[in-house]
Parts: sequence; C-alpha cells; structure tokens
Amino acid sequence: MNRTVLFFLSTIILLGSSCKKEPSPSIVSSFHYGYYPVKEGSFWVYQVTEINHDENAAIPHDTLTYQLMTEIGDTLVDNEGRIVNRFNRYKRNNPSASWVLTDVWTTVVAANRAELVEENIRRVVLRFPVKTATIWDPNQFNFLPSAQAFYEYIHKPYSLGPIQSDSTVHVVSAKELTLVSYQNQYEVYAKQIGLVKKYYKDLQISNFDTLDVSQGKELYFSLLEYGH
Repeated sequence: MNRTVLFFLSTIILLGSSCKKEPSPSIVSSFHYGYYPVKEGSFWVYQVTEINHDENAAIPHDTLTYQLMTEIGDTLVDNEGRIVNRFNRYKRNNPSASWVLTDVWTTVVAANRAELVEENIRRVVLRFPVKTATIWDPNQFNFLPSAQAFYEYIHKPYSLGPIQSDSTVHVVSAKELTLVSYQNQYEVYAKQIGLVKKYYKDLQISNFDTLDVSQGKELYFSLLEYGH
C-alpha cells in the first residue's frame, strides 16, 4: 500500500472518529442540559390537581386529585431512526394505592432541544442553550398552532416542601388574556432534577374575568420525590 492511499485512509478514519465525538464537558455545562436529565430508571412523583370546566356538564367544575409518577424506561428507535427512551406514566389516587401504568410516551435530548412525545404529539419542552434570548416553537413538529416558548427566570433557587434546588428555569409556553379566553402555562425545571412544577390554564371566560369560566382545563403538578 503506497503512502498516498495510506494517508487517504487515515484521514477518513480520523474524520469518522471526530464525527462521533461526544460534546465536550464545557459545552454540556454551558448549554445546561442538566435541566432535563434522561437516565434509564430515573423517576419523579408528583401531587396533581386537575380541574375540568364545562358549564353544560353534570359537574361544571370537576376537580380531581391524584399522584403521578413518571419514569425513564428503556430505549427504542423512533420513526426518524433516533434512539429515544420510553417515558412511562403511572397514576394512583392516594399514597396507599398501587401504581397503575396509564401511558407510555417517549423522550429524547437531541442536538439543542429536549423533546417529549405525548399521545403521538411531539413537543419541544426545552431549548438549549438555556439563556434569556432562547425562544422556540414548542409545536414545531406537530399539528398544533404555532406558539412561542421562552425562559422567564433563569438559574433561580427553588424551595417547595422536600424539593430544594439552587438553580431552576421557568419555561413559559403560553401567557395571554383576551375578552373570552385565558391561557397561562409554564413549567419549572431544576438542574440535575428535572421537572419540579407544572402550571397549566387554558380557559374560556367572559369579559376578561378569569374566574368566570365556561370551558377549559387547569392542571397543576408539584414534585414530591425523585430518584436518579
């Protein structure tokens, strides 16, 4: 084998190796991927309050309380050929009840975003790097109307019950008040923990009055415990 061919093959091997390199620790740190840890076996337990509004229903404002556990499961290949993790969801009505598996979603951190596929709806929950100027459309990969998500608070301490963190981000995905509708939706993620709080309101109202609700849904998550 002559020197030219040997040099050519060596160059190809080096290029191939460089393409497979993991991001350097400095890039991982500066992008703050730690706000969305994905590790098989990790779990989170939430206290949940869910309120469904329908003025024509037998119970116009029906309130449910339960506990939700989410868990990072094993891997599979999605329809784009990417390796993703199962995202298992379990529910129970109270702490003494048994967990019941209700959904199997998928999740992945790919390039500069964290994605969660909920009931076949692919949503971008976080965009990296985490900084004030980062803005994205959480619905860019699904059929829902275009939206604009952004970070309202960055790297702020958080304390609620047993959950303590010195670095959290608030992700706002909807914040709008009109004559007949009210949307206020945000999530709080803690570094090296994950989602610690979810606040969701999507309501039909009357005359700007957010307490005069005819239709819609409210959903509140509060993290109780977690394990990685």
